[in-house]
Amino acid sequence: MFTGALRSVADYTAATRISAHRAPRRIAADPARRCIRGSRAERVVAPGSVRAVSRSRVVAVLALGAALLLSGCTSSDDSPAPSAGPTRASTAPTPAPDGPRYVALGDSFTAGPGIVPIEKESGLCIRSLKNYPRLVAASVDATTFTDVSCSGATTDDVLESGLNPAQLDAVSPDTGLVTIGIGGNDSGLFAALSRACTTDSTSCSTYLRDTLPSVLSSTSARVVSTLRAVEDKAPDADVVLVGYLRIAPESGTCTELGGSAFDAAGVAEGERSLDATLAAAARTAGATFVSMSAASKGHDACAGDDAWTNGLQPAEDDGITLHPRESGMKAVATQVEKAVAAL
Repeated sequence: MFTGALRSVADYTAATRISAHRAPRRIAADPARRCIRGSRAERVVAPGSVRAVSRSRVVAVLALGAALLLSGCTSSDDSPAPSAGPTRASTAPTPAPDGPRYVALGDSFTAGPGIVPIEKESGLCIRSLKNYPRLVAASVDATTFTDVSCSGATTDDVLESGLNPAQLDAVSPDTGLVTIGIGGNDSGLFAALSRACTTDSTSCSTYLRDTLPSVLSSTSARVVSTLRAVEDKAPDADVVLVGYLRIAPESGTCTELGGSAFDAAGVAEGERSLDATLAAAARTAGATFVSMSAASKGHDACAGDDAWTNGLQPAEDDGITLHPRESGMKAVATQVEKAVAAL
């Protein structure tokens, strides 16, 4: 049962991935690098609290981005947010948005495929009109909002053009806020983790011990390079890297994840390792990190009505297999909004 479901998701991924295969972009990982070389702010935001450690020459920083994810479309709305509509002459005009120019980058955990309604212009990127960037844009009263997140995207899709423009092209020197959710698709991380942990516990533990460390090391370097590229493009922007929601519970399993065939504990270990890797990458690049690992405890795919992510059988019109639901997008938006308010 699980194998069949897994195969259908893989087929879906292959059908919707639109980025061409290409060699990874090499960017020097100089920890002191920025548009003006020097140190910058380091912030890690855990759920319910915000911690900031300032360094000299702060410029406020960044953004990232699980389970068989999906690749590289772009579309944007680079115009001021709509006003409340016509008013009578005696009514005070609606104030124009005065928040930052906001750009959202990322993969399917940012785009929100399957959460209806879907942005018609997003093509195979399958961006939901209820994803967390939309909610954040409204919360921060964004002057302009551009969402180029795309299902299946990797760091390569952020940095380089393939069949679609590089997501980084949406960022400009006057951008004031960038969020980015990326990393889960690099080196096929989530797909490989899921395959290994649905075979047997031995296969899962072997992957976690022998393969995952090198995959995470490569992913870290790619994410750091991506964050620095964003900072170079928009030196005055607040850049926020966003972590991934949990899919697996800390222990045990459930029918939503295929029962005993799914090594939930192994997947949970891999998810925690990725979260720690992204947090370290944000620190290295001087970006703000929003961890969703602790925030989504008790809201994994086995949590029933409290689940923020889908299991193997997605809720109708509420996300795809092993991806966020609308409730998960709202939860991520809440944590990102707290982080941005503290910058």
